[in-house]
Amino acid sequence: MRTILSGLGVGLVLVFAAGCGGSSATQVPAGGGAAAASCSPTLGTGQQVAIANFAFNPKTITVAAGTSISWTNTDTATHTVTFDAGPDCGNVATGTSMTITFATAGTYTYHCKIHSSMTASVTVS
Repeated sequence: MRTILSGLGVGLVLVFAAGCGGSSATQVPAGGGAAAASCSPTLGTGQQVAIANFAFNPKTITVAAGTSISWTNTDTATHTVTFDAGPDCGNVATGTSMTITFATAGTYTYHCKIHSSMTASVTVS
């Protein structure tokens, strides 16, 4: 009986971790969104986008392939960095950052799924 309960506990932990994304970066689906990019809940050293006053600033940013961009939320509300044809990097709470490294050229539009008026784009050359 103890073995079955231990196994159930491990299964519940795995389901919970998978549902929350665990600690690994979210891989972007091939051919969609910010191709070959991944989301990381850290502040990177590359380009910066501020999330403030319910807007992404700058609204458009152009970077070379291989560049990291960090979104830092200085607003009073939680926001998301959600690519229109790619990953939802999840909630970016006040005072936290999300970093994505872009490997493939293209233009990637994104928005906050909590506040639909917040839209922006990244162009990778």
